[in-house]
Amino acid sequence: MGIAPIWLVMNNAAFGTIAGLQRKHYGTGYGCEFEADGRAYSPDFAAIARASGADGISIARAEELEPALRAALASGRPTVLDVPMRNTPVRTPGEWDIERIYQVAQ
Repeated sequence: MGIAPIWLVMNNAAFGTIAGLQRKHYGTGYGCEFEADGRAYSPDFAAIARASGADGISIARAEELEPALRAALASGRPTVLDVPMRNTPVRTPGEWDIERIYQVAQ
C-alpha cells in the first residue's frame, strides 16, 4: 500500500510573512515578492507535480477547491493543489500572529 499525500500550496507569489515583517521593520519587502513584467509571478506547482509523476491541479476560483480536494482524496495518488492566494494578512480569532513573535524588543 502506497502513501498518497496531498499538498495544498497556498500560493501568494511571495514569501508573504517574510515580506510583511520586512515592510513593518524596514519599509520594504525586498526579495520576497515575486514579479515578472510588473505582475505577480509564481511557478506552476501543479505542472511541476505532474512532471514529477504526481497529480497536479491548478485552482482558479474558490468554488473549485472542494471538488479538487475530493478528487485528490478519491484518487489515491500523490496530488498537489496549487491555490492562488492574496498576500493580504487578515486578522481572525485564533490566528498565529507572526509579528508578535518577531517583535523588535523595545
